Amino acid sequence: MIVPDKTDRFNMYLGVVDAAHRIAVTSEITLPTFEYMSATINLSGMAGEVDSPSSGQVKSTQIELPFTNVSKANFELAGNDSAIIILRAAVEILNTETLLRLYVNRTIMIKGFTKEINYGKLEKGGYGNPSIKKELIYYKDKVGNDVITEVDKFNGTTKINGVDLVADIEDLI
Repeated sequence: MIVPDKTDRFNMYLGVVDAAHRIAVTSEITLPTFEYMSATINLSGMAGEVDSPSSGQVKSTQIELPFTNVSKANFELAGNDSAIIILRAAVEILNTETLLRLYVNRTIMIKGFTKEINYGKLEKGGYGNPSIKKELIYYKDKVGNDVITEVDKFNGTTKINGVDLVADIEDLI
């Protein structure tokens, strides 16, 4: 059995994966939570109500990108809504039969509009903890060769574990 273990380390890049486009972030980024738009079903014969999600219709979603301190390189992405933010990680996996630890690549691609700029604080001998919050319009999460999630709001795409949740809908409209 193969067990996903932990993220060994990761880097963030702006547009291109190379050293010149690497952006220093803190050691932890909280990834987004996707919630579907929904409507409440409440009928006379029901014992209560049900919040019924609309498949593939994702609510407003943000991601916060934290830094240790303010820098020109880090804040370049605040003014560039067209750039792709790329997170690349080495994820450790464990083979429970052989007890070998292997690594697989995880790549997350994000496009979004700058929604908030937090300049953090000034602290003697400490981190300023500034951050930039982006409204997600595109998100793709790939582990190895497998696309785990792809949400493209303007192009009407919602895929989870390779399954296009809105393919049947697109054929109808």
